[in-house]
Amino acid sequence: MSFNSLKKTIKYRVSYSGTKETDILYKRYFINQLDKFSEKDLEEIKSLFNQFSDNEIYDFLTSKVTIPSGFKTIFNKIFNED
Repeated sequence: MSFNSLKKTIKYRVSYSGTKETDILYKRYFINQLDKFSEKDLEEIKSLFNQFSDNEIYDFLTSKVTIPSGFKTIFNKIFNED
């Protein structure tokens, strides 16, 4: 999948999460930061959304549960807003 296609896929996916809370968080952490992510980062984000539900990702973003070790690097990048 091309870099621009990945961006579009992720943007579409996070725009229709189903709850206002996740929509707000996704906009802040994903949509507003899409340009800072590399293609590898976008692949990892896509994998995150394929493996976990919106509720689980919400819990990761709000630190309610521990982030799985395989996704700690991308979450560090997500949380490091420049």
